[in-house]
This record gives sequence, C-alpha cells and structure tokens, in this order.
Amino acid sequence: MSRPRRLPPDFSRSAAYPLFAFDPAQDRAWVVHFEADDYRRASFLDQRSLNRPEVSGWVVDRAELAASLGPSAPLRYVHWLFHIGHCGSSLVSRMLDLVPGVLGLREPLPLLTLAHERDNPVAAAWEAPVLASLARGFADSRAVIVKPTSVVSTIADRLLPTTGRACLLWVDLHTWLATMLRDARLIDGVLSTEPLRLARQPDLPSADTDAARLARAWLIEQLRWRTLAADPALTGRLIDLDFADVLRDPAPAVARLAAHYDLDVPEDWAQRIKASQLLSRYAKDGNAHFDSNARRRELSAAAEKHAEGIAEGLRWAESALEGVDGGAYFAARLRPRG
Repeated sequence: MSRPRRLPPDFSRSAAYPLFAFDPAQDRAWVVHFEADDYRRASFLDQRSLNRPEVSGWVVDRAELAASLGPSAPLRYVHWLFHIGHCGSSLVSRMLDLVPGVLGLREPLPLLTLAHERDNPVAAAWEAPVLASLARGFADSRAVIVKPTSVVSTIADRLLPTTGRACLLWVDLHTWLATMLRDARLIDGVLSTEPLRLARQPDLPSADTDAARLARAWLIEQLRWRTLAADPALTGRLIDLDFADVLRDPAPAVARLAAHYDLDVPEDWAQRIKASQLLSRYAKDGNAHFDSNARRRELSAAAEKHAEGIAEGLRWAESALEGVDGGAYFAARLRPRG
C-alpha cells in the first residue's frame, strides 16, 4: 500500500514549495513554503533565506518527493547563469528578474549538494527530482533562470543535457585576483573546493601559492566552458559573458542575455533598470550603497594593495597557457580590455 501524500496538491507545478535541501545519507529532504517575493528577496536559497518566523515546511524521503512531483514542467524552460564566483552574478541575476516571466533562483542548496556528492551514486539518484523541482514556476512564469553557487559548474555536464540554455559569467583574471586577494575568506572559499574544480579537467602546471592557485581555478573554469561549448549536443545553447560588458552598458548587455534565454525585454527596459536602483545597491544586500564608482575605487585599492600577488597569478597563467591548445584565446582574457 502506498503512503498518503502529505505535500500540497499543486506541489508538482508550483514554485511555492521549493526543495530547500536534501541529505542523501539519511534519505530525507526539506520542503518549505515560499511566496514569489521570497525568491525576489533571496540572494541565497540557503539558511539566510529562512530568516523569518513564518516559514513552514515538510520533511519527506526521496520516494515521496518523486511521487509528489509527478509530471513536471518541461526542463527546457530551466536556464542557467553559471559564473566563476564574485564576478557580478547576483547583480545580473537580479536584473534578469526584471524581465517579465522570469523566476530567478539564486544558489539553491540541492545543487551544491549534488556538486559535492558528484561521485556518490546515492546522491546521484536525487538528481532527477532536484531538476524537476527547479522547473516549477508561478502562474506568470515563462522561464526559470538558476544562478547556482560557482562550484556547481563542475556538474554542468550533467545538468545541461536535459535543460535549457546557459551562460558563463566571468571577469578578466586581473580583476578577479584583485577581488579575491582582498579577503582571506574569499580565497579559502575557492581553495577549499579545489579538488572538485580540478577533477576530470586537463592537467595544468602545479600552483604553490594562493595567487597561482586562484589563477588556476579561474583558468580551469574557462577551459571547462570551452569543452562544454564544443559538445555538438549543446550547439547554440551556451554563451559566455564578460561582466565588464554589463558594467559598460547594462541595459543592452542584459537584453542580449535575455534574448539568449529566448526572452524579450519590455520596451521600457532601460527605465526599469534605472528605477530598480540595482546599479546603485549591493546586489546581495539591497540596503547597502554600491555603485560603479564605489566598485572602481574598491578594485583600484585592492589592485594596488595586492599588486605582487596579482602579478604572480598572471605570470602563472601566462606560463600555463603556453601548454594549452588555443591558449591565445584565453590570454586575451587575462587583463581588462581597453
């Protein structure tokens, strides 16, 4: 006798019930209740998004979750905004939220679990229900655009075949090193996931310092994306975007990205962006002022303070690219253009 379903009747089609997290070892998952505004507010779909007393939820196992999902929305409407980390992805994701019909999901925990448990067959069995849960929307949703945690790019080869289109957002290596070297927590965040990032990727020269290891992490993501883009099954579905292009001219840059996802921006697109004040606020905390001038000042100060480390990372990358097929293509991305 099958167990009675405890999840709501519209669970299989409504994003109001996100799969918040799952534990493959314990065969259990946590489902919570969200409104559309909860998604819009959330910079991270983790514990920080639950910082309110009225969140309700359910604990289920994989069998109940899969049975309750049933026939889900087409996965082709699930698109991806992959990124190298700390490169403006939250801002771009929030700008895409301004496109009518977009449901933006920022850093869902289940995808992070799948990435960390890639080689665990017990965790892999959760992949289908995780993707099916992401495909649900609200009544006005035309597409779901997922901005995962940066390390989730390591399982992009498994996520992309059955889903929609994708973009890799990046910044040049010089800018990325200036961003990362200013904060030990940012460095640790990347280096702690180094085994995941380097697995199943081309061998690169050894890197013995933080700056060189960061440069290697940056390069491996570029190489990973080139490999994916070369897959005939993904032809026309992948692009990459330099965040500098977004900063240089935000409205047309994000409009082109929306078009890649087969979405149309409204006629008053530039005005919507201006009215949103997204370009004058910190994307992860809308209460904090952070505009293009503040960004330039912060990066300039970091570049000056960490000039030696940045130079070290660039030297490592230039040397490594001598042994990479088509290395000149990536060499052009090491420093800001113009």
